[in-house]
Amino acid sequence: MGKLWIFDFDGTLVDSEVAIKHCYLKVTKKLLPERINFVKNILIGPTLEETAQSILTNKNLHLKDLFIKEFQSQYDSEIVLKTPIYSNVNDVLQKLKNNGDSLSVLTNKRALPTHKLINHYKWDNFFDWVACMDEYPDLKNKSELLIKQNIPKKNYSKILLVGDTIGDGITAEKNEIDFIKVNYGYGREQDWQSINIFKSINKFDELLLI
Repeated sequence: MGKLWIFDFDGTLVDSEVAIKHCYLKVTKKLLPERINFVKNILIGPTLEETAQSILTNKNLHLKDLFIKEFQSQYDSEIVLKTPIYSNVNDVLQKLKNNGDSLSVLTNKRALPTHKLINHYKWDNFFDWVACMDEYPDLKNKSELLIKQNIPKKNYSKILLVGDTIGDGITAEKNEIDFIKVNYGYGREQDWQSINIFKSINKFDELLLI
């Protein structure tokens, strides 16, 4: 009986910060240039809608649909493929799969760019399922997204959620599974004191020791 590994995407498997932030900066410069300095310090990980709202503030929410449309047009067409993967991710995913483990993805990232990158890096055969928040517009957060997958826990020796933000830790706790925090991701400045962390890793290949 193998393990089930549930991976966050941005900040865990792929280093999307530069590409995403570049796109947010381009759209903000076009629609609301006075918020450029704010965008330079945003956290990569929340949904596009959540980030758009935080950039625009309540004062400018009338621009939200246009902001999202502009972002999707620019990011999905070309910028997304400039996203590099973290060191050793390919080898580790292959070794986990060879061990008889199951691999999956649980992400706030939209489905279109997520699958575009999975296809680009030839990861299609690695993951048994990929769950993206925008595929379930009725859900509020990643915890609900994970519940929606109806995982048969008895089929696995262990279930581990691997992620880089406190949202991932909260998701693991609410679903009563172990959380592995990756220290190289985007949640470095978040307050982790209340998060139950099973293991922390500095490099992706440390997963092979768990």
